[in-house]
Amino acid sequence: MFQFERSLLVYSIIIIAVSWTGGMIPLYKPWRQSTLQLFISFGAGVLLGVAFLHLIPEAMMMIEERAGLPMLFGFLLLYVLEKFIMVHSCEAGCDVHIVGWSSFLGLSIHSLTAGVALGAGIAVPEISLMVFLAIVLHKLPESFSLSCILLQAKFHKKRIITIMFLFAFAVPVGALIAVHLLTSMPGDVIGWALAFAGGTFLHIAADDLLPSVHSSEQNRGSTLIAFLLGVFLVWVSNFLQH
Repeated sequence: MFQFERSLLVYSIIIIAVSWTGGMIPLYKPWRQSTLQLFISFGAGVLLGVAFLHLIPEAMMMIEERAGLPMLFGFLLLYVLEKFIMVHSCEAGCDVHIVGWSSFLGLSIHSLTAGVALGAGIAVPEISLMVFLAIVLHKLPESFSLSCILLQAKFHKKRIITIMFLFAFAVPVGALIAVHLLTSMPGDVIGWALAFAGGTFLHIAADDLLPSVHSSEQNRGSTLIAFLLGVFLVWVSNFLQH
Protein backbone atom coordinates (compact mmCIF):
# COMPACT_ATOMS: atom_id res chain seq x y z
CA MET A 1 0.00 0.00 0.00
CA PHE A 2 2.89 2.35 0.80
CA GLN A 3 4.40 1.73 -2.62
CA PHE A 4 1.02 2.46 -4.22
CA GLU A 5 0.64 5.75 -2.34
CA ARG A 6 4.23 6.81 -3.07
CA SER A 7 3.79 6.17 -6.81
CA LEU A 8 0.54 8.13 -6.81
CA LEU A 9 2.21 11.05 -5.01
CA VAL A 10 5.24 11.15 -7.34
CA TYR A 11 3.14 10.87 -10.49
CA SER A 12 0.73 13.54 -9.25
CA ILE A 13 3.51 16.02 -8.47
CA ILE A 14 5.05 15.58 -11.92
CA ILE A 15 1.68 15.93 -13.67
CA ILE A 16 0.84 19.08 -11.70
CA ALA A 17 4.24 20.60 -12.56
CA VAL A 18 3.90 19.78 -16.26
CA SER A 19 0.35 21.07 -16.42
CA TRP A 20 1.21 24.29 -14.61
CA THR A 21 4.26 24.91 -16.79
CA GLY A 22 2.28 24.42 -19.98
CA GLY A 23 -0.41 26.81 -18.80
CA MET A 24 1.97 29.57 -17.72
CA ILE A 25 4.10 29.76 -20.87
CA PRO A 26 1.53 31.66 -22.99
CA LEU A 27 0.93 34.23 -20.22
CA TYR A 28 4.45 35.62 -20.03
CA LYS A 29 5.34 35.95 -23.66
CA PRO A 30 3.44 38.15 -26.12
CA TRP A 31 1.84 36.16 -28.92
CA ARG A 32 0.66 37.44 -32.27
CA GLN A 33 -2.85 36.56 -33.34
CA SER A 34 -1.51 34.33 -36.10
CA THR A 35 0.62 32.43 -33.55
CA LEU A 36 -2.34 32.01 -31.22
CA GLN A 37 -4.33 30.59 -34.10
CA LEU A 38 -1.67 27.94 -34.62
CA PHE A 39 -1.88 26.82 -31.00
CA ILE A 40 -5.67 26.92 -30.97
CA SER A 41 -5.68 24.76 -34.09
CA PHE A 42 -3.20 22.41 -32.44
CA GLY A 43 -5.50 22.27 -29.40
CA ALA A 44 -8.44 21.39 -31.61
CA GLY A 45 -6.44 18.49 -33.01
CA VAL A 46 -5.57 17.31 -29.50
CA LEU A 47 -9.22 17.47 -28.45
CA LEU A 48 -10.49 15.57 -31.48
CA GLY A 49 -7.71 13.02 -31.15
CA VAL A 50 -8.46 12.41 -27.48
CA ALA A 51 -12.18 12.11 -28.21
CA PHE A 52 -11.91 9.68 -31.14
CA LEU A 53 -8.83 7.71 -30.09
CA HIS A 54 -9.21 7.52 -26.30
CA LEU A 55 -12.53 8.52 -24.75
CA ILE A 56 -15.04 7.17 -27.26
CA PRO A 57 -13.31 3.80 -27.90
CA GLU A 58 -12.94 3.20 -24.16
CA ALA A 59 -16.56 4.14 -23.55
CA MET A 60 -17.75 1.81 -26.32
CA MET A 61 -15.76 -1.04 -24.83
CA MET A 62 -17.54 -0.47 -21.51
CA ILE A 63 -21.12 0.30 -22.54
CA GLU A 64 -21.09 -0.64 -26.25
CA GLU A 65 -23.93 0.90 -28.28
CA ARG A 66 -25.19 2.87 -25.27
CA ALA A 67 -22.20 5.23 -25.61
CA GLY A 68 -24.07 7.35 -28.16
CA LEU A 69 -26.53 8.84 -25.67
CA PRO A 70 -24.07 10.30 -23.12
CA MET A 71 -21.86 11.44 -25.98
CA LEU A 72 -24.80 13.31 -27.52
CA PHE A 73 -25.72 14.71 -24.11
CA GLY A 74 -22.21 16.08 -23.60
CA PHE A 75 -22.27 17.72 -27.04
CA LEU A 76 -25.75 19.22 -26.58
CA LEU A 77 -25.07 20.40 -23.03
CA LEU A 78 -22.22 22.63 -24.15
CA TYR A 79 -24.19 23.75 -27.20
CA VAL A 80 -27.10 24.92 -25.04
CA LEU A 81 -24.77 26.53 -22.49
CA GLU A 82 -22.85 28.46 -25.12
CA LYS A 83 -25.62 29.45 -27.52
CA PHE A 84 -28.41 30.20 -25.05
CA ILE A 85 -26.88 30.83 -21.61
CA MET A 86 -23.20 31.81 -21.74
CA VAL A 87 -23.73 34.79 -24.07
CA HIS A 88 -23.65 38.55 -23.74
CA SER A 89 -24.17 41.46 -26.11
CA CYS A 90 -21.22 43.61 -27.02
CA GLU A 91 -21.42 47.32 -27.74
CA ALA A 92 -21.58 46.70 -31.48
CA GLY A 93 -24.62 44.48 -31.05
CA CYS A 94 -22.87 41.20 -31.79
CA ASP A 95 -23.19 38.04 -29.73
CA VAL A 96 -20.04 36.60 -28.17
CA HIS A 97 -20.15 33.17 -26.56
CA ILE A 98 -17.63 32.33 -23.89
CA VAL A 99 -15.57 29.45 -25.22
CA GLY A 100 -13.10 29.59 -22.35
CA TRP A 101 -15.40 28.16 -19.69
CA SER A 102 -16.63 25.33 -21.91
CA SER A 103 -13.03 24.46 -22.81
CA PHE A 104 -12.12 24.37 -19.14
CA LEU A 105 -15.14 22.15 -18.41
CA GLY A 106 -14.39 19.69 -21.20
CA LEU A 107 -10.67 19.46 -20.47
CA SER A 108 -11.31 19.11 -16.73
CA ILE A 109 -13.71 16.21 -17.34
CA HIS A 110 -11.06 14.53 -19.45
CA SER A 111 -8.41 15.17 -16.80
CA LEU A 112 -10.62 13.66 -14.10
CA THR A 113 -11.16 10.55 -16.21
CA ALA A 114 -7.42 10.44 -16.93
CA GLY A 115 -6.89 10.55 -13.19
CA VAL A 116 -9.21 7.59 -12.78
CA ALA A 117 -7.10 5.74 -15.36
CA LEU A 118 -3.95 6.71 -13.47
CA GLY A 119 -5.32 5.46 -10.17
CA ALA A 120 -6.37 2.19 -11.74
CA GLY A 121 -3.10 1.81 -13.65
CA ILE A 122 -0.91 2.26 -10.60
CA ALA A 123 -2.51 -0.82 -9.10
CA VAL A 124 -0.99 -2.82 -11.99
CA PRO A 125 2.77 -2.11 -11.85
CA GLU A 126 3.54 -3.39 -15.36
CA ILE A 127 1.27 -0.79 -17.01
CA SER A 128 1.40 2.11 -14.53
CA LEU A 129 4.38 3.82 -16.16
CA MET A 130 2.78 3.71 -19.63
CA VAL A 131 -0.46 5.19 -18.31
CA PHE A 132 1.52 7.92 -16.55
CA LEU A 133 3.58 8.76 -19.68
CA ALA A 134 0.46 8.93 -21.82
CA ILE A 135 -1.15 11.37 -19.38
CA VAL A 136 1.96 13.56 -19.20
CA LEU A 137 2.16 13.63 -22.99
CA HIS A 138 -1.41 14.93 -23.06
CA LYS A 139 -1.13 17.42 -20.21
CA LEU A 140 1.50 19.77 -21.62
CA PRO A 141 -0.28 20.51 -24.93
CA GLU A 142 -3.69 20.48 -23.22
CA SER A 143 -2.62 23.03 -20.60
CA PHE A 144 -0.85 25.16 -23.17
CA SER A 145 -3.87 25.04 -25.47
CA LEU A 146 -6.33 25.84 -22.67
CA SER A 147 -4.27 28.86 -21.64
CA CYS A 148 -4.20 30.07 -25.25
CA ILE A 149 -7.95 29.55 -25.54
CA LEU A 150 -8.54 31.61 -22.40
CA LEU A 151 -6.32 34.37 -23.80
CA GLN A 152 -8.30 34.21 -27.04
CA ALA A 153 -11.50 34.55 -25.01
CA LYS A 154 -10.13 37.75 -23.38
CA PHE A 155 -9.84 36.32 -19.86
CA HIS A 156 -7.82 38.44 -17.41
CA LYS A 157 -4.38 37.02 -16.61
CA LYS A 158 -5.17 36.62 -12.89
CA ARG A 159 -8.29 34.63 -13.72
CA ILE A 160 -6.34 32.43 -16.13
CA ILE A 161 -3.75 31.72 -13.42
CA THR A 162 -6.53 30.66 -11.04
CA ILE A 163 -8.17 28.46 -13.68
CA MET A 164 -4.87 26.82 -14.60
CA PHE A 165 -4.14 26.18 -10.92
CA LEU A 166 -7.44 24.34 -10.57
CA PHE A 167 -6.90 22.51 -13.85
CA ALA A 168 -3.46 21.28 -12.78
CA PHE A 169 -5.02 19.36 -9.89
CA ALA A 170 -7.75 17.67 -11.95
CA VAL A 171 -5.76 14.50 -12.67
CA PRO A 172 -4.64 13.94 -9.05
CA VAL A 173 -8.23 14.49 -7.88
CA GLY A 174 -9.44 11.92 -10.40
CA ALA A 175 -6.74 9.52 -9.23
CA LEU A 176 -7.82 9.92 -5.60
CA ILE A 177 -11.43 9.29 -6.59
CA ALA A 178 -10.32 6.13 -8.36
CA VAL A 179 -8.42 4.94 -5.31
CA HIS A 180 -11.45 5.23 -3.05
CA LEU A 181 -14.34 4.47 -5.40
CA LEU A 182 -13.21 2.59 -8.49
CA THR A 183 -13.28 -0.83 -6.89
CA SER A 184 -16.97 -0.42 -6.02
CA MET A 185 -18.05 1.65 -9.04
CA PRO A 186 -19.90 -0.14 -11.88
CA GLY A 187 -18.11 -0.09 -15.20
CA ASP A 188 -21.18 1.47 -16.78
CA VAL A 189 -20.72 4.67 -14.76
CA ILE A 190 -17.15 5.12 -15.98
CA GLY A 191 -18.22 4.36 -19.54
CA TRP A 192 -20.95 6.99 -19.44
CA ALA A 193 -18.51 9.56 -18.03
CA LEU A 194 -15.97 8.84 -20.78
CA ALA A 195 -18.61 9.11 -23.50
CA PHE A 196 -19.93 12.36 -22.03
CA ALA A 197 -16.40 13.83 -22.00
CA GLY A 198 -15.95 12.71 -25.61
CA GLY A 199 -19.09 14.61 -26.60
CA THR A 200 -17.87 17.80 -24.95
CA PHE A 201 -14.53 17.49 -26.76
CA LEU A 202 -16.25 17.10 -30.11
CA HIS A 203 -18.30 20.23 -29.52
CA ILE A 204 -15.38 22.38 -28.39
CA ALA A 205 -13.14 21.35 -31.27
CA ALA A 206 -15.68 21.28 -34.10
CA ASP A 207 -18.05 24.10 -33.14
CA ASP A 208 -15.81 26.50 -31.23
CA LEU A 209 -12.16 26.24 -32.16
CA LEU A 210 -11.84 25.16 -35.78
CA PRO A 211 -14.37 27.62 -37.27
CA SER A 212 -12.73 30.60 -35.56
CA VAL A 213 -9.24 29.49 -36.51
CA HIS A 214 -9.95 28.76 -40.16
CA SER A 215 -12.13 31.81 -40.68
CA SER A 216 -8.92 33.72 -41.40
CA GLU A 217 -7.61 33.62 -44.93
CA GLN A 218 -4.01 33.83 -43.72
CA ASN A 219 -1.82 30.91 -42.66
CA ARG A 220 -4.46 28.35 -43.66
CA GLY A 221 -1.79 25.80 -44.54
CA SER A 222 0.03 26.33 -41.24
CA THR A 223 -3.13 26.01 -39.16
CA LEU A 224 -4.02 22.80 -40.98
CA ILE A 225 -0.57 21.37 -40.23
CA ALA A 226 -0.89 22.41 -36.57
CA PHE A 227 -4.30 20.74 -36.37
CA LEU A 228 -3.03 17.50 -37.92
CA LEU A 229 0.02 17.57 -35.63
CA GLY A 230 -2.25 17.68 -32.60
CA VAL A 231 -4.17 14.65 -33.85
CA PHE A 232 -0.93 12.84 -34.70
CA LEU A 233 0.63 13.34 -31.26
CA VAL A 234 -2.47 11.94 -29.57
CA TRP A 235 -2.43 9.00 -31.97
CA VAL A 236 1.23 8.31 -31.13
CA SER A 237 0.52 8.54 -27.39
CA ASN A 238 -2.26 6.01 -27.89
CA PHE A 239 0.38 3.30 -28.38
CA LEU A 240 1.80 4.00 -24.92
CA GLN A 241 -1.38 2.68 -23.33
CA HIS A 242 -1.29 -0.66 -25.13
